Amino acid sequence: MLMNLFGSSSLSAAERALTGLSRRQATIASNIANIDTPGYQRKSVAFEDTLRASLGLGGEATQDVSLRSTDPHHMVDTDSSGGLGIGAPGSGDGSVRDLVASRNDNNTVSVDEEMTQLVDTQMRYQALSQSLGSRISTLRTVIRG
Repeated sequence: MLMNLFGSSSLSAAERALTGLSRRQATIASNIANIDTPGYQRKSVAFEDTLRASLGLGGEATQDVSLRSTDPHHMVDTDSSGGLGIGAPGSGDGSVRDLVASRNDNNTVSVDEEMTQLVDTQMRYQALSQSLGSRISTLRTVIRG
């Protein structure tokens, strides 16, 4: 495959990230499709930690780019990592989620949350694929001379 041909770790990481985002999109679509299924439990795909581990970046070695509030009255810090409680879509296990109202049928899917995550995932996928396309275009230019 093209990724292995050039042996670039950035191309390999982009390929894995696109695969993870594609799986997340399929999972979100499945959640939305089951919005009216009684007892359906929301599923999520959290691949960022696995991607970091496979690239050997680990949590400590990466630069902290989480959102921070500048005033304690702006937003409440709700997650255990010290960042704001609005982490990456699909990154949580669904145990504490404010957006899902209690339902009598024990379904844990919120259409608002799923649609928000779907848009975020699509934007990430599009940005990454455009970046990868630019990289490949540059390689094509270098090869042609």
